[in-house]
Amino acid sequence: MKNIIKLVGLLMLIGFSFFYTDKVIEVIREEDEIMIKIKSSVPDYKVNPVDATIVKNTIIPGLQGREVNIESSYKKMKEQGVFNPSFFVYEEIDPDNRLEKHQDKYIILGNSNKNMVSLLFVLDNNRYLEQLDKILTNKETTASFFIDYSYLINNSTRIKEKTNYEFYSYGKEGKYAPDTLLFSNNLISRITKHNATYCLSTNFDKEVLELCNKNNLYTINPNIIATTTPYKVVKSHLTSGSMILLKNTQEVIAELPLIIDHIKGKGYKLTSLSQLLSENIDKLQN
Repeated sequence: MKNIIKLVGLLMLIGFSFFYTDKVIEVIREEDEIMIKIKSSVPDYKVNPVDATIVKNTIIPGLQGREVNIESSYKKMKEQGVFNPSFFVYEEIDPDNRLEKHQDKYIILGNSNKNMVSLLFVLDNNRYLEQLDKILTNKETTASFFIDYSYLINNSTRIKEKTNYEFYSYGKEGKYAPDTLLFSNNLISRITKHNATYCLSTNFDKEVLELCNKNNLYTINPNIIATTTPYKVVKSHLTSGSMILLKNTQEVIAELPLIIDHIKGKGYKLTSLSQLLSENIDKLQN
């Protein structure tokens, strides 16, 4: 019995010693100059999330926020022996109202806080494609293509080589059907190594919206559709977050360099569609 009491007492003493040691370490850490500086800086580096904007059947994506992970940041800076904000480790904060909850709505713009714009093209033939590719390359500009079903079937090798662009299904001559949509998206994903997650509707087509929503896809409705006098149209309607749909025509080819220069001159970054519509804050930082 005495041995049991001694053993219990010893275990209690060891437990108390560990507890006391942890408390001492915690106090020392809290009084560490690096920890004090981290905690005082945390509010300055917090970015609040932005909810998606919904008006009737349309939506504009929101944006994640972020906050400093104090423990991870302290550990990293302690290893370096210095306080440095560039060593901050962040945790993402999701908005309450996310885009993924509203695939039943038309996306009409990207988030304006990102200061980005995307160029979109319908790809259904090779006319002017070489000139278009040359302009985009010379201007160090990317674009996203909505590709016709028939063109996709006959030009998969050509598309596979275009690694600097994104491709999405445009259905068959702009008409989406369950079988062709599924086949197109699977083929695009296989040959381009990215998921074809967007459908295109230029006239708020309810059937397109319902079909794409049923297949867990998003439906976009570009805010700028420049079928004629493209430079004039873009110049008049350009805003942060714009999705600009351009036809692959001689007029567009002639004015595209001016359009790109105008967009960049306004301080907007030309990006892919997926980057424009992403709610991830890391897309904003890159």
